[in-house]
Order: sequence, then structure tokens, then C-alpha cells
Amino acid sequence: MSTVLTDIKNSFASIIKGLKVTAINWSFTRPCVTELYPEQKPELPEAYRGMPTLPVHPETGRSDCIACGACARMCPEEIITVEVDKSDPKDRKPAVFEIDISRCMFCGLCMEVCPKNCLRPARTFELATCTREGMVYGLEKLQELGGMLPPEPETKVVGNEKDTSPST
Repeated sequence: MSTVLTDIKNSFASIIKGLKVTAINWSFTRPCVTELYPEQKPELPEAYRGMPTLPVHPETGRSDCIACGACARMCPEEIITVEVDKSDPKDRKPAVFEIDISRCMFCGLCMEVCPKNCLRPARTFELATCTREGMVYGLEKLQELGGMLPPEPETKVVGNEKDTSPST
């Protein structure tokens, strides 16, 4: 009989402790941490690693990709397809560049191995589609998602060395 009374006493004590924690943490002065997702997009961290894209160079109007295929060889899921455009032997560019995002692990190995640093992570995360074919991104869509490359900072020559600090 004494264990039953002890259990009843402990249950009331635990209810009071729980209500105390709720009263301390529930306040109108406490900031709201809920994100209203469709209306407010979340702030992505600088190190966010999104899907690989091919940003367009502002001077040439196309990606810097030389269709070397290093990204396709490095991809552990083998989801990248690269074919060289052989119409102009002096100008290497991809004729076909496809990525199947439905199987992508977002590991970033393809971006690290790129010799021209033309594959960049996208800042988008809304990749839902109704079909599997919608998850295969071609060259035009990858360039559209990549946007334009930011302009390179101007370099001024100081002595015999180039100064790469941004000029003020």
C-alpha cells in the first residue's frame, strides 16, 4: 500500500515539474523559431552543398566546361553523362551534359575534381517533380540554375607581383 501512495506522490511531483518547465519556456518575449516555409525561404548556410550546376560566364555567354569528363568519372553513382561537341576541334564544349539528380548523393566530388572549376553547387533545394524524367537535368537547365558567374575582382600590378585584393 505504501508503494501505491509513493507512486501517486511522485506522479503529482512530476506533473508539477513538467508544468514548471513549460511555464519557464513559454513566454511572449521568447523569439519565434518557426519558419513559415512557403512564404519565407530559409536562410541557407554558406557551406550549403546543393546540386551541381554549370554557371554561365558573363563574357562568353556559355559555361567554362571543356567536356573533359572528369566529373563523370569521379561520380560514385555514375549519374553524369558528358559528350564532347566535335564540330569545332579548337573549341572544346559539351554537346551533351546531363545529371540525374534523383540518384545524386550531393557529395560534391564532381565539383572538386573539375579542372576549370565550372561545376558549382546550386543555392536551390526545391527539386520535387512529378516524374523521374523531370529529375534529369540537361545542359540548358543546368546553366539556367547556375546563373551567371560573379565578375572576377580586378587585379592591379604592384611591383613584379599581382595584387588580388579587391580595390577600394
